[in-house]
Amino acid sequence: MTISTIVSILKDQILKVNAPMDLEISGISNHTSKVKRGDLFICRKGEKFDSHEIIPEVIEKGAVAVAVEREVNFDVPSILVFDSRYFEAKLASLFFEDPWKDTLTFGITGTNGKTTTTLMIYHMLTSMGVKGSALTTVVKNVLGRTYYEDITTPDAITVLSAMKENKDGGGKFFALEVSSHALVQKRVEGVRFDVGIFTNISRDHLDFHGTFENYLKAKLHLFDLLKDDGFAVLNESLSDALHRRVRKVTFGTSRNANYRLGNIEVSWEGTSFVLETPDGFLKVFTRAIGDFNAYNAAAAIVALHQLGFDPKELAESLESFTGVEGRFEVVKAAKKLGFNVIVDFAHSPDALEKLLKNVRKISKGRVIVVFGAGGNSDRGKRPMMSRIASELADVVILTTDDPRGEDPEQIMEDLIKGVDKNKPYLVLFDRKEAIETALTIANRGDTVVVAGRGHEKYQIISDEKKIPFHDREVIEEILREKLRGRKFVQ
Repeated sequence: MTISTIVSILKDQILKVNAPMDLEISGISNHTSKVKRGDLFICRKGEKFDSHEIIPEVIEKGAVAVAVEREVNFDVPSILVFDSRYFEAKLASLFFEDPWKDTLTFGITGTNGKTTTTLMIYHMLTSMGVKGSALTTVVKNVLGRTYYEDITTPDAITVLSAMKENKDGGGKFFALEVSSHALVQKRVEGVRFDVGIFTNISRDHLDFHGTFENYLKAKLHLFDLLKDDGFAVLNESLSDALHRRVRKVTFGTSRNANYRLGNIEVSWEGTSFVLETPDGFLKVFTRAIGDFNAYNAAAAIVALHQLGFDPKELAESLESFTGVEGRFEVVKAAKKLGFNVIVDFAHSPDALEKLLKNVRKISKGRVIVVFGAGGNSDRGKRPMMSRIASELADVVILTTDDPRGEDPEQIMEDLIKGVDKNKPYLVLFDRKEAIETALTIANRGDTVVVAGRGHEKYQIISDEKKIPFHDREVIEEILREKLRGRKFVQ
């Protein structure tokens, strides 16, 4: 691809060109670690780093030109653009030949349930023999090639290149979990979706968005990115918030919903419900535990049913869906000691409340919860979360989550404000000690909930320091020690 081709197609985003029109571009990149010879490197100014400052370094690594959003004092071939992120998204789509055009694309957003709904869609389609890919917080799966990145929605180049790989490999669908950050930062501006799904919304990420209204607006932008014949699948509570002229299909429990959930039952075996569809009643069961998973399953079924898939086949395929790592994940080894342990990603007030209410429904004994709050994030939600924990759990253990450079003492101070001081609670800054304490005080029939980090493999102490820490693996290690000690005593 030449500079001339880029300029002719993306001219509306370009202010000035200082490069030979016949200069050949063999790749695009936005990070120094990914620069290849022949690349056009896209410079961006982030919150903490401005890559305009490292242009000599990327040229030395092989980049033949740069895209910039301000004038620079480096004598290198360059394209001055209005907005680097928007330009990157559009250029990525152009460079990878608009791979979304002939692919069934799903964009899934919402405060909670995005990952599970995305993976339910992936599971149902692949179970029915449809080849495709999914990018989520927990795992990135491109035609069976799986990898992990600690970011929900990758940058535009990564997304579009994955879509291209999917299409070239014969993939017929692509399911993408879309965060509000990604929508604001234009990471999916180069994609158009057949189906946009909005699972739910509650308070989260206000440190980034400023207000709840801005947060909702960011989420709703997904529906500006639908294909001409695309449609929206919405939790019925969000129907009135969507004013775009798009086809809307709703799910919920009221008579006004296009698809109506009823008879939701939750147990340690899974979740069952009845879904009233335009074609009749459908009995659904999934081994994913929690009434919120009934809603996630409904959203996934609605999307695929509207595309013409048989609802009974969808329900049958969902029966083998076992859930998602770090989402109401039951640690089986604990049963040998007579109690239950759950690992969950819940890190917002609404998610924690739904989690603990579901645990209450199925737990015979006490509920012991271990959780903290991420640093450099919405401080207002911290006392809200500890208040909910005090109301719904019998024992609360406050601990460290990901400080991200913020003083852990300050985080703990915010959390303690919401705790009911008349109920049992502990403050243990060391997360492993907090988990071990919870497992030590658990009696037969109790349930220990370790919340906040879910699938995450590292604890982020600061920008410079992160340490390996995976909640489930730590729990399993502690349980092994307890089981060994038990055998020794016997």
